[in-house]
Amino acid sequence: MKKLALTLTLLAVASGAQAMTSNTIDSSQHSASQLQRIIQQQGSAIVSTGPGLFDRYVANGSHCGLGQETRAAFVATADSNNGFVGYTCVFDSDES
Repeated sequence: MKKLALTLTLLAVASGAQAMTSNTIDSSQHSASQLQRIIQQQGSAIVSTGPGLFDRYVANGSHCGLGQETRAAFVATADSNNGFVGYTCVFDSDES
């Protein structure tokens, strides 16, 4: 059951990310506080952190899937090499 949930979540994220690449926010063009504000306002955002590199960042755990928890996310921004921008959703590593 966990494998099915993981597979479905990964497919949803991958297809959603692919569909949203035109709406990707470039982290190097924004300050950390600007990215935080965007993510808070939208609930989640796809942020590019380099050529071909991007991830989905969320405002809080309500934007994560079942069995996922939040992990603080820090990225290079226009004003910081390691600015806090929000959270990423990760699967709980304590589950077996």
